Amino acid sequence: MKILLIGHSVFDTVSFGGNKTHSPGGIFYSANQILRLSSPDDDLYLCTQIDDNTSEYFMPVYSKFKLDFLEKVEAIPSVTLLLDDKSERKEIYSNISSKLNIDKINFSDFDAILINMITGTDITLEDLELIRAKTNAIIFFDVHTLSRPMNEFGERIFSPIKDFQQWAKNVDILQANENEFAMVGNNQSEYEQANFLLENGVKIILVTKGSKGSKVFLKSNKEISSYFVSSNKILSNNSVGCGDTFGATFFYNYIRTKNVYQSLSFAAYKTEEFLKERKL
Repeated sequence: MKILLIGHSVFDTVSFGGNKTHSPGGIFYSANQILRLSSPDDDLYLCTQIDDNTSEYFMPVYSKFKLDFLEKVEAIPSVTLLLDDKSERKEIYSNISSKLNIDKINFSDFDAILINMITGTDITLEDLELIRAKTNAIIFFDVHTLSRPMNEFGERIFSPIKDFQQWAKNVDILQANENEFAMVGNNQSEYEQANFLLENGVKIILVTKGSKGSKVFLKSNKEISSYFVSSNKILSNNSVGCGDTFGATFFYNYIRTKNVYQSLSFAAYKTEEFLKERKL
């Protein structure tokens, strides 16, 4: 299977309780999980950016991909992630990169495409429309930071995404956490929000709910159905990368099996496994 991942690489500084750690981030988490799950017959491609100063953190994973669409830039984004136990993490950005260059990609070659809006500027709506027009591949889209534009201080603030139905029309599988999901439409309930997206072309919706679990929405015989998977309680103060790992796991398992419910359960299991490995 020929698979393409699209998203910015970022260099993370994670701060919690006075401790700081540095690590590769952004699309790195998606790439790392896809690599772990992949089969020998898969062709894995990556569209992202790297720089000389941090490439040593990324290349042990990226070098396993075909890097026809890898771009060298002066500096990739740096993100300070401020974590606490009570609220959504705060993200402060610097070195914001330009959008990714997709001009050289023949999208019709691919069976499946994962797009993770790591910085929110990874691709434009016009780019997504072009990708959809050029391929019949399954397109997985993680809303991520598209829902959090940057203010003048480099902080990410949740804001409704303008005309998100135009994005939705070009997506097969959409993922968002609960706060991001509230930004993709003006509907009052989760069910109404899901219906809005399904009416606008999305086939499968994944809503991650942190320690509570995750939920999938889809239409079957013109009726909306949903399925919820709870999470086991895992003590960890570092959940960075969990959503990306969850999404990549669901994406890969689904394109292999076409089984929504099994893919959701497997993604939840693999994310718990990932979380157990995380320490600050």
